[in-house]
Amino acid sequence: MHDCIIIGLGAMGSATAWQLSKAGASVLAFDQFEAGHAKGSSHGRTRVIRRVYSEGDVYMPLLGRAYELWESMGSEAGRDFLIRTGGLDIGYASSRSVQEAESTARQHGIAHERVMASDVMARYPAFNLPHDYDGVFAPDSGMLLSDDANAWMRESATEAGADLRWNTIVADWRREGSHFVVETADGPHSARKLVIAAGPWMGQFVPALDTALTVERQVVAWFDPLKNLRALPVFQVEPEDGVRPYVMPPLNGDGLKIGVYGHLGQRGPDMRDGFEPNATDEALLRDNVERWLPGSIGRAQMMMDCRFTRTRDDRFIIGALPGDEGVTILSPCSGHGYKFAPAIGEAAADLVLERDPKIDLGPFGMERNL
Repeated sequence: MHDCIIIGLGAMGSATAWQLSKAGASVLAFDQFEAGHAKGSSHGRTRVIRRVYSEGDVYMPLLGRAYELWESMGSEAGRDFLIRTGGLDIGYASSRSVQEAESTARQHGIAHERVMASDVMARYPAFNLPHDYDGVFAPDSGMLLSDDANAWMRESATEAGADLRWNTIVADWRREGSHFVVETADGPHSARKLVIAAGPWMGQFVPALDTALTVERQVVAWFDPLKNLRALPVFQVEPEDGVRPYVMPPLNGDGLKIGVYGHLGQRGPDMRDGFEPNATDEALLRDNVERWLPGSIGRAQMMMDCRFTRTRDDRFIIGALPGDEGVTILSPCSGHGYKFAPAIGEAAADLVLERDPKIDLGPFGMERNL
């Protein structure tokens, strides 16, 4: 019998497998697709990491721990997964993202600078911002090499003894006395504890969450830069119309990467399967580069879709299944969770091993979504 079975091997499941196996636990994990697949929300080469967090103060302890773990992962791997480019939260003066970014930075003593639109355009001439916009610059924000980091966590877990099984569909799970049984095509598997990190398919394994979670189609694109954009920070802009893009500078030969929060608003269970990006997707993304960085991009190098699984309040679910502390739920991160992956994996491992998590998980309990 294993100490733990994990359902789902995206970033959160992989981080949990890594942390558990490193602690000496016996781990068996399943994913219905191949390693490094593009069916969830953990792929896409790079992800933004912001040291000041406009989503609110509740995330700051988790974010601080994630930074520590990204650094230790880099030391252990002998390479950097976190590339500091600096980061900007930009918006009209009363925009929530700018106000929250500055508030969390001040409250937690994070290095930052309040900048006016003229300051941003002087520092980064590619920008074109309305004169009444301003922002918060955080020098420790940047980009994560997400595909590489995911692969390293999986490899490290396997080297430490974890059994990671791909292209394996989990049909069901159940508690039997003091342990859990997980059913797959090759038969039942038993473990003392269970972690469910199934992303868009969470509702299939935890029916109580099925109506509380919304699957949203998201598309990102990489564009050829027509100017030298390598010195840009990662940034997001909150305009009055609410169409909020997030942008990453070119890295390692890739183009300028952009996404738009909410994209085209395509939501529902059928978005689990998604569909190939098209001209409408490209037009939305292109328009939201040209709006803030006019004349800066050429052809689209590549577009990629993924699935965001959103809670009602967009806050994460990390914690025990109500009524059964043997089951840990990791869902769904609502499109902004990747940067926290090593800290979430550590917290899940602590729960499985019946240790006190380093971070207060109270704000992330499942109960508020029932």
